[in-house]
This record gives sequence, structure tokens and C-alpha cells, in this order.
Amino acid sequence: MEDLFAGIIEQIFANLLLVPIGFVYLWLRFRNRVRVKQTLAKEYENSYSNAGSVIVANTIAALGALAIGSFVILAIVVQIRGWLRN
Repeated sequence: MEDLFAGIIEQIFANLLLVPIGFVYLWLRFRNRVRVKQTLAKEYENSYSNAGSVIVANTIAALGALAIGSFVILAIVVQIRGWLRN
């Protein structure tokens, strides 16, 4: 029963969030019906949900890398400021 409920929630999540993201991304990127269909078939297995999940995962990864880079730069700047004050 839990597997059924998890599958239903997964499909709802995919249909409400990932499909629109994948659709908008592909249409903004290619703006050509033929190119969108080709890319969707070739790279995303004919699923806007797959395209949306790739976009969401890449965005989260980029934000994580940006956050880590910011923390590293902040640590270096704080250390240099400490050296200059002494």
C-alpha cells in the first residue's frame, strides 16, 4: 500500500512541477517544434518530466557549487583581514 501511495505522490509531483519546467525550458531554448521533438526524443526519452528533472538537478548543483565557492572565498577574505589587522 505504501508503494502505491509513493508512486501516486511521485506522479503528482512530476506532473505538477517537472513537466511544466521541462516544457518551458525546451521551448525557450529551441523555439522550434521540430527541434524540441528531436531533443525530447534523443536526450529525454520523450518525457518533459525527465527534462524538468535534469534542469532542477542541474540548478540545485549549480547553486550548491556557488554556495561552497562563496564560503571558500569568505574564509580566505576573513583570514587575510585577520592578518592585515595584526
